[in-house]
Amino acid sequence: MISRIVLSVAPLLFAGAAMAYDPYGGARPEVDVEPAQTYNRPPADIIDEGPGEIGGPAGPDAAALTMRVDRLERDLRRLTGQNEELQHKVQVLEDQLRAAKSEAPRASDAPARSAVPSTPAPAPSAGRRDDAFDPATDPTAPGAPRQLGTTQPSAPLANPPKTAAGSVTTAPPVREVGQPLDIAHGRLVGDEPIAPAEIAPPPPAAPPGPKEEYDEAVASLRAGRFEAAEKSLTTFLSKNPKSKFAPAATFNLGESFFLRGRHREAAEKYLEISTKYGQSAQAPDALLRLGQSLSAMGAKEQACASFSEIGVKYPNATARIKEAAQRESKKIQC
Repeated sequence: MISRIVLSVAPLLFAGAAMAYDPYGGARPEVDVEPAQTYNRPPADIIDEGPGEIGGPAGPDAAALTMRVDRLERDLRRLTGQNEELQHKVQVLEDQLRAAKSEAPRASDAPARSAVPSTPAPAPSAGRRDDAFDPATDPTAPGAPRQLGTTQPSAPLANPPKTAAGSVTTAPPVREVGQPLDIAHGRLVGDEPIAPAEIAPPPPAAPPGPKEEYDEAVASLRAGRFEAAEKSLTTFLSKNPKSKFAPAATFNLGESFFLRGRHREAAEKYLEISTKYGQSAQAPDALLRLGQSLSAMGAKEQACASFSEIGVKYPNATARIKEAAQRESKKIQC
């Protein structure tokens, strides 16, 4: 019976090729067809499971949620790293601000102290021990008090300390008296910016496998992006012609045509399932869709043959498919 349907449908399909809709441009005459809901199959009711039974649990919903959670986790890790860098910059700014506040009073006291004349130390009185250290007699002696701002800075270390990662630690910049501070960038005006610590780049993401590609295409179909779903499913079938998801991908490709009213292209894909994947879980539903597409094209006799063939070829088909085939047969008065 399927071979007779194929022989009778093929002339209709090739005869309508001249007036077919070009998927990437062009137009064809308007065909007044009913929306997909009139065929007892809402757009949300799409085959999204793999080789399992039609209408099973929504596996791709869980896969799509997993993909979204993975993206959120990657964004959270990236934002956490940025937050830690900002906290480090704030800490550097706070240290520099505290150092600036502590140096300001000492810098203001330096001119006042230098203006006070130094009085000579009184001469030691008779009978007083003169073995105590007197800084006035030797101002350059070690331990003698020095005027602020006159001491020389210490020499740099020969071997600067290193961190666990191997990078040399950089001492915080020394702010001169009166030197402006660039608070926005966390450095002194005129100094070179401090390079942040090197962070190893994350490993490259693994390329998506056949299941991920199929799930992404089905997600586009469920969201109503039919053209994107058509391109994704066509690419998937060209790359994975022998995948276990090939029957479901072929059916969903037919759905992307059917839901846009392109019944000739849809009938080709449904017929391909009946002939190429006749024992797949999508075969009974594809035969039902084939009859609906042929009915929309005006091929009443071939459509009636498709509806009647469901009970003969697939006696174990679900009650939903059998009832839908009976309703469609009565609708077109088979």
